[in-house]
Amino acid sequence: MVPDLQRAVIEVFGGCNYTCAMCPQTNPGRGKEWTRKMPLPLFEEILDQLPGKPIVNLEGSGEPTMAKDLPKYIQACTDRGLKSYIYTNGFRLKDQFMRDCVNAGLSYARFSVIGYDPVTYKKWMDSDNFDAVMENIAAIQAYGGTEISTYHLILDEHDIPVEIQKYRENVIDRHNTIGYIWKMHNWSGNYEPGYERKIDKRRSCGRPFSPEIVVRAGGNDGHRAAVTPCCQTLGPPNESKSVLGHLDHQSLEEVWNGELYEDLRKAHREKDFDRIDYCKDCDFLLHDGDALVWTNDPKAELEHMLGTSFSLKEYIP
Repeated sequence: MVPDLQRAVIEVFGGCNYTCAMCPQTNPGRGKEWTRKMPLPLFEEILDQLPGKPIVNLEGSGEPTMAKDLPKYIQACTDRGLKSYIYTNGFRLKDQFMRDCVNAGLSYARFSVIGYDPVTYKKWMDSDNFDAVMENIAAIQAYGGTEISTYHLILDEHDIPVEIQKYRENVIDRHNTIGYIWKMHNWSGNYEPGYERKIDKRRSCGRPFSPEIVVRAGGNDGHRAAVTPCCQTLGPPNESKSVLGHLDHQSLEEVWNGELYEDLRKAHREKDFDRIDYCKDCDFLLHDGDALVWTNDPKAELEHMLGTSFSLKEYIP
């Protein structure tokens, strides 16, 4: 059996229209098998297998607005009484497309705005769209019906207070949004982190035991709907290694209770992380109380997933 889930991350589109400096979508890149679109019928089949009433995140790691029929995916969630979330760069979330998404029942949109002005945005997101995205945030707020927030990653570890102030002034306070500012993470070991990592302090992140599931649009060997332990195993070499099953030919119950998922849980119980290639170098195994640098969300916590009531702390063995 699969326990009632609180969160289902189901990637609608695996590719992205941005080439951000800090994202494995850019370097080393995900590969064609991972940057495909999730077929709508398969998406609906997965929704119908979800126990409980989880929120459904429609991104995984790709950019959901690349799917021109994204409103249909949102509507599929709404029709089943499920809240839908998107984490997006926000450039395409505008005009009638934006209104169609909101009208379909989009519950929440988090805009990733990495940079506090056009110059820093261009450096990290490789795009001159800072002002355009600010206009899109204002437009969706004016339209109403969807909760909005913004997301930023610290760009300079040596000047954090100034960076927070600039981001607040130019993004958060400008639009009166809920905002989250985090430290950079290392994407399951793909990148060197910008802060000290104490490898002897590793402990389970809790995700293998938590009431959530992560499903990619693509998969290995031509398959779709690969289930992975979390969103951090993005791009080579770890994305392919982390596949626990594929929902295009397996049921959710088969994958959840399968040998690969159980072996991952066993490794986390025993803190035997070195035998799991995609876990051993992940900085989510290292407790860093300062990882969430700043937020004006009074409900935000380090191990808390947006839209859920659980904390990963509850699932650390």
